[in-house]
Amino acid sequence: NAIKTIEVRHTKLKKNVADLRTKQATKNKEMKRVIAKIIEQEKKVEALERFREQQSRKLKGIERNEVRVVADNKKLKENITRLEEEQAIKVKEFKKVEQNNQELNTKVETLESELRNLRAEMQSFVGMVQILSQLQKE
Repeated sequence: NAIKTIEVRHTKLKKNVADLRTKQATKNKEMKRVIAKIIEQEKKVEALERFREQQSRKLKGIERNEVRVVADNKKLKENITRLEEEQAIKVKEFKKVEQNNQELNTKVETLESELRNLRAEMQSFVGMVQILSQLQKE
């Protein structure tokens, strides 16, 4: 009877050991699956980290470009202002030159008129001289 009890216990123990081995094998498979998932997630995290660093570099480049663009725009605005001021000065100078030209044209017209008058007087004087010259000859 005792042997029978021991054999039953031995059989139960064997069954328990087999069940434990099956459970352990299942847990090992599950652990391998979880480890594979963790490795996959770590790779994704590394890829995302690289992507974040790449985006960070791009953002810094954009910020540097923005600073340059702002500086260039400021210079351009200063140049435009300077050119507008220079243009305004040249317009004033042009108006002065134009006014001087008009004044000179008026003076030229006056001088031409005086010259015509002098020519007419000269012709009249020459005519008188010729008449006097003829009168002296006679």
